[in-house]
Amino acid sequence: MKIFEENNIKGSTLVLSIFALIAICVTVFILHDENVDLQNLSMIKPKHRKTAPQFVKCRLYSNLGVKDYLMLEMSIPYRDKKQQDDLKGKLEGIKSDFLTNMNQQELAKWVRERNYDAIKAELLKVINTHTNKPIEHIYFDSLIYQ
Repeated sequence: MKIFEENNIKGSTLVLSIFALIAICVTVFILHDENVDLQNLSMIKPKHRKTAPQFVKCRLYSNLGVKDYLMLEMSIPYRDKKQQDDLKGKLEGIKSDFLTNMNQQELAKWVRERNYDAIKAELLKVINTHTNKPIEHIYFDSLIYQ
């Protein structure tokens, strides 16, 4: 009887501890001002630079041919608030221009061959025709081709 009571107390303590941990995690996520990127969490304290680059995120979706589908997520770095506003204001036009003026067969070929430099160069050309200040780099966050 004594063993059953000790196991019951240990089990109750474990369950209460797990619920308390879940409640703390939920509270932290709710009260946190920014999005938490779990991949960037680390035990090492990050070095903050005053000139750390900021990015505008962009997603492109396109059908390449009858069966193929492309989803491209990229980050476009900006230098200041004015350039950020310019990019955000013209992002829909940039996406539309890229998807409508791009040769779909050529894009499909670049994706199949993993010629990311050609895709980036074409994207940069389109972006820079729309923006006031030129963009020098873009970064792919993900590229899915099915």
